[in-house]
Amino acid sequence: MQIERLVPLAKQLLAVAIDETTSDLWLWEHSERVMRLTRMIAAVPDVGGQSADLTALAAAALFHDAGWTVEFQQGKWKRWQLLGRPTNDIQRELGAALLQEEAGPLLPGPTARLAGDAIRQCNNRDTQLLEAHILAEAEALDEVGTVYLLRQFRQYQAEGRPLQQLVDSWQRQKEYRYWELRLNDGFRYDVTRELARRRLEAVEAFMTALQRDLHGGDVRQILSDLGQASGPESA
Repeated sequence: MQIERLVPLAKQLLAVAIDETTSDLWLWEHSERVMRLTRMIAAVPDVGGQSADLTALAAAALFHDAGWTVEFQQGKWKRWQLLGRPTNDIQRELGAALLQEEAGPLLPGPTARLAGDAIRQCNNRDTQLLEAHILAEAEALDEVGTVYLLRQFRQYQAEGRPLQQLVDSWQRQKEYRYWELRLNDGFRYDVTRELARRRLEAVEAFMTALQRDLHGGDVRQILSDLGQASGPESA
């Protein structure tokens, strides 16, 4: 029930106004997805023998990247730059502070403090806080897969880059084994690492299709097949 009261508050704070009637939901939707992922990951038996505080975990997920909106309001970022790089420790602290200020009155004191600690510690690989572990896994999982493509596309469009650069960047990342290293180092649990691997397989399929569509590879194949089929007859 407490989280149901927090969700509209978080949306109000994280939806960035474009004009009087329209808001950019990029940051909000990311936080909402991470919140859902934390609940599902926490339910996986292999995640840990102890039970996480689901209310504190959900609150932390809703506000874990709220530092971006604080800095946006300070004029440090443009809308398209939100979540354009890893969230740093200063932004985590800002997010924890915003949670305490805005959501703290709606939560029991220990729950609000635990949520803030989870935000502050989720960047720390050595933390022993279970809620911080799960929050970090959920965010890492949201940063791979097809949503990653949308994040890159959002940035490239704002910077005036061609679509081909999206494909080229993906190919370079594969050549340098970026995603292989990300899978090995970026996930604590085998189950989330495997889920990330499956999401990356979906990205690979999309990138293959995008490269095909950018250069008409399917049309070329049809023309090639027709040419081969008609070759003997025309001879």
